[in-house]
Amino acid sequence: MRFCPRHISSLKSIRTAAIALLVAVSVSGCAIVAVTAVAVVGIDVMRDRRGASVYWDDNKTERRLASTIDDQIKNENVSVTIYNGVTLLTGEVPDQRDIDTIIDLVKADEGVRQVINRLELAGSTNMTSRANDSWLTTKVKAAIAASDADSTRIKVVTERANVYLMGLVTAKEAEDAVNATRSVTGVVRVIKVFEYIEAA
Repeated sequence: MRFCPRHISSLKSIRTAAIALLVAVSVSGCAIVAVTAVAVVGIDVMRDRRGASVYWDDNKTERRLASTIDDQIKNENVSVTIYNGVTLLTGEVPDQRDIDTIIDLVKADEGVRQVINRLELAGSTNMTSRANDSWLTTKVKAAIAASDADSTRIKVVTERANVYLMGLVTAKEAEDAVNATRSVTGVVRVIKVFEYIEAA
C-alpha cells in the first residue's frame, strides 16, 4: 500500500494525538488507556511495511518462542525479537548447550526465516543494567522519531548498551536511524539488522 504525503502527514498527526491522549488519560482509568493503546497499535500496523498479516504473525511467533524457551530453559535472560521473519536472539545464557538448544528451537519454528544469534555465553545482567537498557531504548526511539527516519518502521532492541535496529528500510532511512542512535549518550555500539528496500 502506498500513502500520499497528505495521508502520511495525517497519520502522523493522528498518532501524535493518540499518544498525547494516552499520556493524558493514563491516571483516569485502565479501560480508556487500553482503547487508546489499541488505536496507536492500529496506526503502527497501517504504517508498517510488512503488512498486517506479517505484523501479527511476527508478534504471535515472538510470544510462542518466548514461552517455549522459558519452558525449556528456565531462569535465563533471553529475548526474542522478530521482524519480517528475521529473528534476533539477545541476552545471556551461561551454558553453551542451552544456547544450542535455543537456536535449534527457534530455527525449527515455521514463523522464522532467519536467525541472528547474539546470545552471550555469560551470567544474566543485573537489574541496573536492564533498567539502563530500557532507558536507552526509550531515548533511541525518541532520537529516531526526531530524525528524518520513520520511527514506526524501526524496531529498537538494547542489550548491554548495544543497540540493534531492525526493519524494512531504504538506505537513507537506515543511515538516518543509525546517526540518530549514535547521537544518544550511553550507546556503546549500533548493530544494523535491517532488510533494505528500494526508495519509492
